[in-house]
Amino acid sequence: MSALTEARDTREIAAGGIHYTREFTVAAGSTVYAGGITAVDSSGKAIPAASSGAITVVGRAENTAAGGETVRTRSGMFLYSPVSSGEFTASDLNKTCYVNDDQTVTLTGGTAAVVAGVVRDVLSDGVVAEIGNGPR
Repeated sequence: MSALTEARDTREIAAGGIHYTREFTVAAGSTVYAGGITAVDSSGKAIPAASSGAITVVGRAENTAAGGETVRTRSGMFLYSPVSSGEFTASDLNKTCYVNDDQTVTLTGGTAAVVAGVVRDVLSDGVVAEIGNGPR
């Protein structure tokens, strides 16, 4: 897949996990779309998650926001797309997953190895990743 160009209806999986909502200012020149995996850069500004750079995933965007605006993020378990069909299996439960882009996760981190979160389930329509709840 490729990075988001509009808001995405990203399903939350309610499993009694930890939820935390935070607000961040979006970095100049960036747009964070609702439903996308959101990260902060080295200056603490929100950006769409990507597989490169020194960034930290903070959660799912709850609203769409452009540079200078405020985006609300929520940690929890969310359904995202795998890079390729069949990449994740039940044997990957509780393993670290990595960011491919702001709507796609993968099992391999690439050169930047930006951690998305932890695989909590593998469903027919995607991967349940627990994101935004701290380092793994």
